[in-house]
Amino acid sequence: MQAERTLPQLTADLASQVSDLFRHEVRLARAEALENVRQMGGGIVRATLGVALAGAAVTLGLFALAYALGEIMPMWAAALVGAVLGGGIAYILIKTGLKAASVDAVSMPRTQQQVAADLRLIKENITP
Repeated sequence: MQAERTLPQLTADLASQVSDLFRHEVRLARAEALENVRQMGGGIVRATLGVALAGAAVTLGLFALAYALGEIMPMWAAALVGAVLGGGIAYILIKTGLKAASVDAVSMPRTQQQVAADLRLIKENITP
């Protein structure tokens, strides 16, 4: 049977365990954040290449639209219609893209779950 431990020993043990717990939580948060950044980095590269190709394709499509509309209206009006259409689509894409890429979209669910479980465990062990 284990001998009774004194209050200072218990306090020192608790402080050591809380310190270890905090270090582990920070390590988990750091690892999860790095994983999120790596995933975002690869996605950003692919998205950038896609935007470059899409920009060229949309430009050619808008030229074709202006050329086709130029058959039924003055060329300057046809080009203006194409520019307004392209500008509207670009605005919508930029707004939705910025919303999706915001910092609020990044979460760390494993860290949140682990911290919640640790807090429950501490509460259970502290309350009589």
